[in-house]
Amino acid sequence: MPVACFLGLSRSLVPRVSDSTAGQLLQGSDGKDAVINRLVTLRFLYPLLLCSGFAGLGYQIAWTRSLSVALGHEVVAVLAVVAAFFVGLALGGLLLNDTLRRTAFPARWYCALEVGIGLWALLISWLLPTLNESFAQWMGTDPGVLRHWSVAFGASLLMLLPATTAMGATLPAIERLGLMIEPTRKSVAGIYAANTAGAMIGALAATFCLLPFLGLAKTVAVFAAINFTIAAFVWLRAARDEPLTELSPVARATPEAPWGTGLLATLFATGMLGIGYEVLVVRVLAQVLEGTVYSFSAVLAIYLGGTAAGAALYQRYGRIHVARERRTRTTSQLLFVAAFFCALGVGCLYLTMDLYRGVFSMLGPGSSTGLVAELSVAGIVFLLPTVAMGALFSHLAQSGSGEHGLGKLLGVNTLGAALAPVLFGVVVLPLIGAKLALLAICTGYLLLPLLASSHTLIPWVAAVPATIAIVLLLLISTPLRFVPESPGSKIIDFREGVIAAVAVIEEADGSRHLAVNNHFIMGGTASRFSDHRQTHLPLLLHGDARSALYLGLGTGITLQAAQYYPALSATGVELVPELPDLMPLFGVQTAGEHWQQAPTIRSADARRFVTADTGRYDVIIAEVFHPSRDGAGSLYTVEHFSAVRKRLAPDGLFCQWLPLFQLELDTLRTIVRSYLEVFPDAQMHLAHFSLGQPLLCLLGGAGKQVFSPDWLLQRVHERTLQQELVSLRLNSDFALFGGYLGGSEALARFAGPGRLNTDDSAFVAYQAPAFVYGEPDLPAERLVRLVESTREDRGSLLEPRFLGSEFDERLKRYWLARDVFLSAGVGVRLTGDIRALLREVREPLLRAARISPDFLPAFEPLMEMARVLAREDPGAAIELLRELELANPTLDPIRALREDIERTRL
Repeated sequence: MPVACFLGLSRSLVPRVSDSTAGQLLQGSDGKDAVINRLVTLRFLYPLLLCSGFAGLGYQIAWTRSLSVALGHEVVAVLAVVAAFFVGLALGGLLLNDTLRRTAFPARWYCALEVGIGLWALLISWLLPTLNESFAQWMGTDPGVLRHWSVAFGASLLMLLPATTAMGATLPAIERLGLMIEPTRKSVAGIYAANTAGAMIGALAATFCLLPFLGLAKTVAVFAAINFTIAAFVWLRAARDEPLTELSPVARATPEAPWGTGLLATLFATGMLGIGYEVLVVRVLAQVLEGTVYSFSAVLAIYLGGTAAGAALYQRYGRIHVARERRTRTTSQLLFVAAFFCALGVGCLYLTMDLYRGVFSMLGPGSSTGLVAELSVAGIVFLLPTVAMGALFSHLAQSGSGEHGLGKLLGVNTLGAALAPVLFGVVVLPLIGAKLALLAICTGYLLLPLLASSHTLIPWVAAVPATIAIVLLLLISTPLRFVPESPGSKIIDFREGVIAAVAVIEEADGSRHLAVNNHFIMGGTASRFSDHRQTHLPLLLHGDARSALYLGLGTGITLQAAQYYPALSATGVELVPELPDLMPLFGVQTAGEHWQQAPTIRSADARRFVTADTGRYDVIIAEVFHPSRDGAGSLYTVEHFSAVRKRLAPDGLFCQWLPLFQLELDTLRTIVRSYLEVFPDAQMHLAHFSLGQPLLCLLGGAGKQVFSPDWLLQRVHERTLQQELVSLRLNSDFALFGGYLGGSEALARFAGPGRLNTDDSAFVAYQAPAFVYGEPDLPAERLVRLVESTREDRGSLLEPRFLGSEFDERLKRYWLARDVFLSAGVGVRLTGDIRALLREVREPLLRAARISPDFLPAFEPLMEMARVLAREDPGAAIELLRELELANPTLDPIRALREDIERTRL
């Protein structure tokens, strides 16, 4: 609905009569003739504003998640959505300011605004799923900054503007109604406090209750119903009996001296500084908190709650001074208090990691503990600063609304807020770091009295505490960096990027790993064996891949393995723009003679890239996405899997890697169920037989994948690739097929009936965080349960003509031996006592070896234990090796080791 049409519809509700009639209705001698005064009071307005704020913030969360699906999680897109939301709010206040200041029908206006918000919200809920693909395609796979920003901001503004414009006008409408109820009373701080408190409750309710259980569409419908209910209530209580005229502004009991130009500039600056403080602190806390959907809501709730408390305190205890000098003096004092509390919050950031861990130590693991811990951390950093911010805005808006109108004041303040994420998050943070950027904000509050004071004497003595705090923080050389370092480790590189804080850490043994926002370990040199297998497994199972798309790069080690396929054209997509520059620190080069075709690296959101791309790929490899991380859940949805399928060549394969060591089985079931919805003939494979960090591959394509017994022999001819596969123990068909856990029937049995993970119902995003807050069982135990649940319907990997062949029977025994091997490792205590270890694993491993002579992983640990045991008891070692020889007489290394021990013994 165009804004002009929306405003025209609202005005059509307002017939006109004479000003004198309205004046008599409004200001009757005994008050009994004032219809509005008889029906409503200021206290009547607060519950309405609470509910309106509840719905408004809930909309923001829901719309941001909806738009991020198409626009991506790149910083440009995220900031564009935020800016579009703020710009809409600002326009609502600015465009309707004069109209609402003069209307005699604020209740009717308010009803129209609430109905308009609800109707547009329902329309967006219907339109966005249809338009999301179009938005991504308009943007393209590799847009320039201008195009990226223009499409992201334009699409967001297009979708949100009617609703956000109406939202921006609701407070001015209510303030006008409040003045008509009690013309001599100031109400701005009270209505602002009630509305912000409702927003705080809405943030928590949307994230913790509504979205997880209802999904996006139904949650938006609930918020729309709240809008309609508010409108109906106001209409029945006040709007239909309003005087039918337009009035001049209601007279105040005492005229106020004008503020001058400093007020609007101060409001703009405080809006920018307040949101800038939030943006920077949230970026720092990303290194401390778990980064789930609940983390941001906890921080946002404290921010809003503190702001509401500050406004409420000002409403209760604040005094509005008529004289400009007294007003600006109070403004200066509040600015100094805000500067001091912000500096205090910056200092408290150094305590957040200890506080977070302390709460878990005291209360134990669990989702409720996680909420308490994250609220506690947010509280010590945000509560006092936001109380000061809430009181400061209330003072400025309440004492200046008579001169300018609340809509204008809100609009200017919100425009400053819209600028803050770009200024501080994109420009200042990477340039000078989080600590100096935060202190710059504190200094900004400290210096603003120069702007607000005009010719008034500034009470500079009140600035002393903030000045001392800022200087002390400047003298502390420790950066705001939370990267745990073990004894002997050191940080090789640390970057405060526009999306995340990225660190490369070198351990005492020389290995390096990558940490993103501290909590997310994105691989390293120690996991090269596993990372290379993540490339080789899907490429070898395809057999003749000429093009591959990697969604997520991390250290780049997985992509590095593509260099062993000369005919392969590889494209890598990475969200965090700093990561490709760090790849050389892990020995990864994307150019050079070892690449016959150098890979193409793109910095983009994987979901948006796949939707916007028009190419086709033989293999698409989706890296390990931490499912608990906010935003990662959209990479496990039915819609995303469907978009990936469109990018596959006719015989293409899609491999989605899953970190079982970071997944509860219930979350895994949801992901598998959603994957099967798009790839009904899917298979599941293990990357390796590690019990500590098991990795799963969901593999799907256009149909059921079947293979021949000599699959590798027919497809691997390059010598360098053969040598690589030997080093990775993938140089046989048994090794290649040995991680197979089951096909579609087995996966369907494991997943069972239940909800799908969709864009509307992003169940994984709300379910997976329970893992990081809780105390899950061992990954090995989950792996064994998964293996047991898929064994009965596992089926075969071979072409029908090879079913029942000797290779088929040997492969099935291999899988059975593997299952025994994995079960044997659960609960094993790794100590320096080789005899104790041998007592635990000897019989299970021998059993696995006897089941399948081809299952070498059962032989290798026993041979190593025999080698160690030979130093103390050669006879026991020889006996163990003879049992292994009986299991597989053809393994020459066993015989050679036994003979060597026998010679040494003699």
